[in-house]
Amino acid sequence: MPTHKRLKRKRPARKQPPTLLILAGIALLMIAVFALKSGDNPSASSSLESQLDQALNAKRPTFVFLHSLDCIPCKEMMGTVADVYPDFQDSVVLIDVDVYVRSNQNILRRERLQSIPTLVFYDAQGNRQLFIGAMPPDQFRQTLSQLVSG
Repeated sequence: MPTHKRLKRKRPARKQPPTLLILAGIALLMIAVFALKSGDNPSASSSLESQLDQALNAKRPTFVFLHSLDCIPCKEMMGTVADVYPDFQDSVVLIDVDVYVRSNQNILRRERLQSIPTLVFYDAQGNRQLFIGAMPPDQFRQTLSQLVSG
């Protein structure tokens, strides 16, 4: 009887993915997700708060403008600010806050935002005056003048 040797075929070895590359890929993905999640430039928010703190500590008159880019009264007030504020830019600090930028949440809480647009005026002594809604240009000019004159 002939003995047949059964030839064993070598199965191709499964290539295992390089573990180090997978871990590096996961780490990069996590870093990217974290960077995007912290989004909206968190340093911008802290800089808005630090600008406000610096202005108040320096006893400078300050105008905090809380608004969105798409509400109609906000757009109206943005036009007023663009027309009137340049006359006061050397004497009144402007803190321009878009309420829909997620990183601005701390300053929104700090200013107790309830509605937009909200205009917050601080005189040199740090006294706070609040106005909700679009302010007429003449009243806005008068308010800024009063801040400067004390």
